[in-house]
Amino acid sequence: MIIPRPRQFDVSAGSIAYHPDRPDSVRLAPDDPALGEEGYRLQVSPSGIELTAGGPAGRFYGRQTLGQFGSAVPYGTIVDRPRHAWRGVLLDVARHFMPKSFVLRLIDLLAAHKLNVLHLHLTDDQGWRLEIKRHPRLTEVGGRRGGYYTRQDIRDIVAYAAERFVTVVPEIEMPGHAQAAIAAYPHLGNHPERRLEVWTRWGISEHVYNLEESTIRFCQEVLDEVVELFPSRYVHVGGDECPPAEWAASPRARERLRELGLTGPEAACGWFIGRMAEHLAAHGRKLICWDEPDRDPIPGTAVMLWREESEIRDGVEVVLTPHTRTFFDYYPSDAPGQPPAQAGVLTLADAYGFAPAPGVLGVQCQLWTEYMPTPEQVEYMAFPRLCAFAEVAWGSSGDYADFLRRLDPHLARLAAQGVRVGALIP
Repeated sequence: MIIPRPRQFDVSAGSIAYHPDRPDSVRLAPDDPALGEEGYRLQVSPSGIELTAGGPAGRFYGRQTLGQFGSAVPYGTIVDRPRHAWRGVLLDVARHFMPKSFVLRLIDLLAAHKLNVLHLHLTDDQGWRLEIKRHPRLTEVGGRRGGYYTRQDIRDIVAYAAERFVTVVPEIEMPGHAQAAIAAYPHLGNHPERRLEVWTRWGISEHVYNLEESTIRFCQEVLDEVVELFPSRYVHVGGDECPPAEWAASPRARERLRELGLTGPEAACGWFIGRMAEHLAAHGRKLICWDEPDRDPIPGTAVMLWREESEIRDGVEVVLTPHTRTFFDYYPSDAPGQPPAQAGVLTLADAYGFAPAPGVLGVQCQLWTEYMPTPEQVEYMAFPRLCAFAEVAWGSSGDYADFLRRLDPHLARLAAQGVRVGALIP
């Protein structure tokens, strides 16, 4: 019944009653640092249940495991700890805004699956969802389609997540995927005389930030407020799918490229991200961005590899996010009659078959919401594939038939909690 499956699980005959509402139902042993901060050991015998943890997170995960057994826990020993430090889920709230109540509910679901990072994709061409005091038009204009999170909303979300050992990582897209920001402040674009609207189409807008020092300062001021609200060590700045056409066509942008000594418009995105990396480093934070095949790694940054699982470079912190295994906006099967989704099929077996390369910082699945306008649709597309991903992220995947046997009662528990579970198509 346990998902993700513990990495070491030795069971013997018999069981003991478990009452989660009674503090004396579990005996807490002194911490054992050898288990690791997120690790735990459960020893269950006729004399009771003893929980030993490597730290507070380990105690939390040990209780999560006990809770999945229900009212009776089998005799035996569980020794468990995660393989990956970063076990993330991206929620895109820019394309379609998701209410704060749903973000909190999703955090509960992450914690129940021992996932520890919520990556909030807060800005894009289609919306700006984070209140920035210094630049209020970002949400006055960019938040028109659906809404935005106030600073207090974010404080509440971050605090709620921290209580459940989930870190919230913000993403502020730049220098591309920026049409919502340029619609709010036209001087940030390469054609300040134009008045753009927040984009209402999907895909990649050609409108990107210009390369002026004033625009760099604008983005740095945004990041200054971001780091006030999010204590995460990592801050995501997007950096992907940035078409250079406007820079190539603009006389001022070409002049700016010469001033900067850049080889051409294709080099401008890397330069822009490098400036943000320096700024975040001054705050004691580390920049993380999506990988691009024609861009060399930027010193001191981390990357998310979404194109290929094999593009890992020495000395670079990597979170694996391969679209063929982790983009849950793809159809879960090729069966007819499904709700609209992104082109492509990613089955439950595909998600479970993800075999991350060793030595990476972690792994993450993605809930891009172009075709998920409501929380119910997000849940429908997430589950049960997120259950498979959780087992991959924890490091205990391998026996798919055994996973399917455990999945049925697990999905019944989720459905009883009101989660809209998608069709189970092995």
